[in-house]
Amino acid sequence: MRLSKQDWIREGFSILSEFAQDKIRILYLCKRLKVTRGSFYHHFESIDDYVNCLLQAWQEENTERFIQAAEGGGTAEDKMEALDELVFDTDNAVEAAIRSWSFYSDIVQRHVKKVDEQRIAYLTGVFKQMGASAENAPRIAKLEYATLIGIQQLYPAKFDEEVRQLYTLHTRLMRGMNK
Repeated sequence: MRLSKQDWIREGFSILSEFAQDKIRILYLCKRLKVTRGSFYHHFESIDDYVNCLLQAWQEENTERFIQAAEGGGTAEDKMEALDELVFDTDNAVEAAIRSWSFYSDIVQRHVKKVDEQRIAYLTGVFKQMGASAENAPRIAKLEYATLIGIQQLYPAKFDEEVRQLYTLHTRLMRGMNK
């Protein structure tokens, strides 16, 4: 069986969704995909190269795609609603696993920091568009983002209706007091 680079990335996300980030290893990946190490090295120079590619794909899928989708909306409120819908429709297990993994992997920690900065910067801009002051917009963005991360850690699966209502209540409170 001939695998593409994307097949390897998908398998990495599958492993992460099982909270088995400690198993992101060449031999384990090969065993799961039923291929030899040569197949891995055909696409990646090393496990570090693989992890970088995996996390770049995560950033593109769960940050850049979200921002791009939100920018397709009209008002700042529309952008936030678009982001909320994307978050509600995402299986948070991969997010939670990556964040957990970052506590013991420098490579992952660097990627998480970069993604966090990108997400917070985007939210800051949207909150400014919603009327938050230049001083408060970054604070509100960090509070909103920290709440999302906390909820993802508590409920690391797709949000059910109760969690969705909890997050919606939070966002209404935060967005109503954004001045």
